[in-house]
Amino acid sequence: MLTDDNLSRIRNRARGAINRVTQHKIIGNDMKMLNIGCGDTANSQWVNIDLGGGDNVTSHDVTKGLPFPDQSFDVVYHSHLLEHLPREKALSFMGECFRILKPGGIVRVLVPDLEQISRLYLEKLARAEEYETEYDWIMLELYDQCVREKSGGLMEQYLIDVAGSLTPFIASRMGGGAAKYTETTKTQFVPAKLTWRNLSRTLYILRIELAKLVVYAITGKKGQRAFAEGLFRHSGEVHRWMYDKFSLGRLMNNAGFAEIRVVSPLESSIPNFGHYNLDAVDGVVRKPDSLVMEGTRP
Repeated sequence: MLTDDNLSRIRNRARGAINRVTQHKIIGNDMKMLNIGCGDTANSQWVNIDLGGGDNVTSHDVTKGLPFPDQSFDVVYHSHLLEHLPREKALSFMGECFRILKPGGIVRVLVPDLEQISRLYLEKLARAEEYETEYDWIMLELYDQCVREKSGGLMEQYLIDVAGSLTPFIASRMGGGAAKYTETTKTQFVPAKLTWRNLSRTLYILRIELAKLVVYAITGKKGQRAFAEGLFRHSGEVHRWMYDKFSLGRLMNNAGFAEIRVVSPLESSIPNFGHYNLDAVDGVVRKPDSLVMEGTRP
C-alpha cells in the first residue's frame, strides 16, 4: 500500500537523484561557492568571508548570521570553524548555511575529529613510556586548543622548540602545515607578526589597549590579566566544542540537510573540488586530523 510516508520517501529519493545528476552537469566555475572562515585559504573563484577580512576576503562575524540572501549559493564550505563556535550557536549557524544554499546545493564541513584524536590518545597512553613524545603531542592536540590563554598556546611553543626535528607522527598529524616547521630551525623560526589590515582593525586594537589600562587602574595587574584572557578566549581561536561523526551528522540533520555522509579530504561531491586546493595541495592533506562530512539541501 502506498502510504503518505512511502510517497514522501520516494519523492525525496527522486529529488536527491535529480540533484546529483544536476550537480555533475555543473562546471565548477559556473557555481556560486562560499568559503566561510577562510583564514589563509581564500580562493578567488569563491566568495570568502572571515572575521579578520583581507585580500578577496570580506570581514564578517558569523555568529551574527550570514549576510547573504536565501538560496544564493550552490556550495557552502567551512573548515575548522564550527568547533570555535559555542555549542548553543552551532545549530543556528548550520541553519544559516542551509538557508543560503539552493535546493540541491552541497555543504562541506571539516572539524577536528574527536573520535580519531581520542583513539590515538588511548593508543599512546597505553604505551606512554615507549611513545612519550607522541603521547605529549596528542594530549596537546586534544586539550590545548580548548584551554589556551594566548595565541598559539602550548602547541605553538612545542613546535617552536622542536623546529627542524618533528617526529614522523607529529608531522603526519600536521599534514601540509608541517613544512613550516620542518624547513626551519629553532633559531631561525620567527612567529608571525601582527598585521593591521585596515583602519577598523587598528582602531579596535587601540581601544583594547586603552581598556587594559583602565582595567589595570581599577583592578590592578591580576584584573588586567583576567580581562586580557577573557578577550582572547572570545577572539575565535579557542575551541568551544568538539565533534565526532555522530554529533556532527545529527547537527547537520537537525539543520535540515539530507544525504549526509563522511568523506575523505580527497573526496567530494562538489565538482572539481580538488582544483581549489582547499583541503589538499598536490595530494598532501592540509589537516589530517579532520572529520569531513557533506550533505545536501533537499
